[in-house]
Amino acid sequence: MNRRQFLQSTAASYVLTSFGLRAETNSSKFVESDNAVKFRGINYLWEWSAETDEFRILNQRSEVIARGPLQPVVLVQSRLNQTRRAVTGKLVHHKAEEDRAVWTYAHANANGGSRVTVAWRFSDRGAWKEPITYESAAEEDIVSVHWFAETKDDLPHPGLRTANLVLPGICESEGVSPIISDDIGLELRTSLGRAGSGITQQWGLPCHYFAGFREAQAGRPDVPAPPDTTEAYCCGLTDLPGADLYFDQKDGRGSVVFNYRGDLWGHLRGPGPFTLGAGLYWAFAPNYYEAIREYYRGLLDARIIRKQAPSSRKTATLLAPQWCTWGEQMVDKKDGSSLDQTALEKFYRDLKSSGLRASLLSIDDKWEGKYGALEHSVERLPRFEQFLEELREDGLRLGLWAAFMRSEDPTSLGLTSEQMLRKVDGSAYFIKDGQQSWYILDFTRSEVQEVLRERARRFVRRYKPDLVKFDFGYEIPVLDEIAPHDMHWAGEKMLAKGLEVVVGAMREENPDIVVMYYHLSPLFTEYLDLHSPDDLGLTKGEYDLEANRRFFFSGLCAEFGTPTYGSSGYDWRSAPEIWFDSVAIGTVGSIVSFDPSDDAGERATPQMIAKFNGMTQLIRPTTDFRVQALDPVFGNATRGAHASSWVRFEKEKPVLVALRTQRLDSGRGRNECEFAKTTAPMVVASKTNDSLDQSSHLGVVPYGDGTLTLTRKSAGSVRMAEHCFSGKSFATRLPIQNATLEIPLRQQIDSDPVEWIEIEIDPSRVG
Repeated sequence: MNRRQFLQSTAASYVLTSFGLRAETNSSKFVESDNAVKFRGINYLWEWSAETDEFRILNQRSEVIARGPLQPVVLVQSRLNQTRRAVTGKLVHHKAEEDRAVWTYAHANANGGSRVTVAWRFSDRGAWKEPITYESAAEEDIVSVHWFAETKDDLPHPGLRTANLVLPGICESEGVSPIISDDIGLELRTSLGRAGSGITQQWGLPCHYFAGFREAQAGRPDVPAPPDTTEAYCCGLTDLPGADLYFDQKDGRGSVVFNYRGDLWGHLRGPGPFTLGAGLYWAFAPNYYEAIREYYRGLLDARIIRKQAPSSRKTATLLAPQWCTWGEQMVDKKDGSSLDQTALEKFYRDLKSSGLRASLLSIDDKWEGKYGALEHSVERLPRFEQFLEELREDGLRLGLWAAFMRSEDPTSLGLTSEQMLRKVDGSAYFIKDGQQSWYILDFTRSEVQEVLRERARRFVRRYKPDLVKFDFGYEIPVLDEIAPHDMHWAGEKMLAKGLEVVVGAMREENPDIVVMYYHLSPLFTEYLDLHSPDDLGLTKGEYDLEANRRFFFSGLCAEFGTPTYGSSGYDWRSAPEIWFDSVAIGTVGSIVSFDPSDDAGERATPQMIAKFNGMTQLIRPTTDFRVQALDPVFGNATRGAHASSWVRFEKEKPVLVALRTQRLDSGRGRNECEFAKTTAPMVVASKTNDSLDQSSHLGVVPYGDGTLTLTRKSAGSVRMAEHCFSGKSFATRLPIQNATLEIPLRQQIDSDPVEWIEIEIDPSRVG
């Protein structure tokens, strides 16, 4: 693929031209009449008709991408007779001023009237949906608000029409695809925030957005649309609502639901005015991968979020290759309260003897004596602090797992059960899981916040973790079951309050502490530093495929400065493929057991561990990057949202290429791009700040035997060294001929696995 072909490809062309398009404002046009409102942006047309009270989003060829009702549906419950009704009214008036349009609807009945005000704001590259204002004159409680919905039989009914939906966090396994055609007719409520629907959703991907695309893209996913044609959208939050956030599907249509349950908790009680919902931003692109990127960029441009710029010390921890004890704990039945000192020290001996060169060791659940104490079990782990010091003396960084929201024994913290999250009957919410049980702290209470802050600060002072694996934020129950003391922090805001308290306190002790969590939401980027795709447990036998799909989405988080920790699944055979995908977007890690075997009945081999060690040499030392999927598959339910290969850019310079010669959708693989050509799968990275064609120091990890050809902009003396698992290195000289460098690839020398190939080029010497 030459530069011209690369720029014409669906993924690359849009990204590399978007900055230029972003500055073009003359093409935007706002038109209003008595019966219609239209706004023409650079890459979309938004229009509303009074006749249907429906909005439509079209592309440059006037093809519909999405359409739905403009007026929301407010579900209320009367306090007089406890009956529910779905409130919609008649359009009273609309007006447009500059880049903003406002619509007002009125509804009157025997219980008193109501008014709903809806506002949209438009920019060159996207549309901003504002929270609504609902004014009620009735004695009623607000149950939920349904956007892009209509009323049928006095109930809200999804009304957003789009040919294909994309819901990245829909399921914890590949059993339910995130690519959903409207022909399926799925009837499902899905959480767009913390997992809380009827199916087990992905802990790794509660994401605060959904996306969609036209049918044309699904029909020919292998044929890219013209680079200037919008085929897809992403619609995501611009702020967190005080409600549980859902996406409803029925009859091939969808709607966004803000579930408040004012009928249970009495905090949204009419008569009176209310601001409901949250801001949404609609971004557009030729495909949904780039539309998600545009959503993130829209939030950055509007300064709703900011890109993180960690210190060099923090960056080193963020990108440190990790090894986690959890797989060992599961295999050895040392999970939960069974974890003891003997097991922990055995895990470390196994790691050292394996030859796997991780530089951060993460100790998982349950090193604590009791959840919430943030203190180790003296009975089970008497040498715990001494063990941590030994790890540091061995040069390892330390990670510790913690479920900060849990408390087994509130009284040990100076609290009572009344200060836990409460159920409707006023009793404390309580979870029992096997032999363990715990409460969920109500961290909206000032006295609980004080305890949490003190515990978090003391935890950091005492154990000095470099990284905290923040767990179970998604465990916070939904408003159908519980409520916090301060309802301002209800719904999706609850986790934000917990992060503010806990992470804020930990950073007071160590500003460079890294917090890792299962998140893709840009709205948490102030508190969360590293994305984790765990847990892959429900995708047994296809960990690599599910990881690739999660990386397909999480790699885009680089737009706001969040890299991904590429943990393995629970078998060794798929781990090298996971590291192949994750090295471009952050760092690598392993959670697989060394002893007695993994869940596929296999042990780690030197060949497998050599791949991990090789990848540690290719990890780029910055979180300021952009990743581009090559050969992405978009429209297919099974094979969609996967990519075979990747290019990483830093300051718009290609610094890493991971090329598979076999596509994940079983099609013919890509063996070249503008920056590299190979006859075998491999990853090549610059080990300097220069691009691949100019760097004087390169690293290569081969995934097969063959030849890698790199374009070079200058000649020089080339030294190649193959570094092997045994510690041996084999050096030779290579020529640069006709501005190209050919690097032989082999996975082992005799029986010694090659970890990585080091290329050093001295431009001052030739030959």
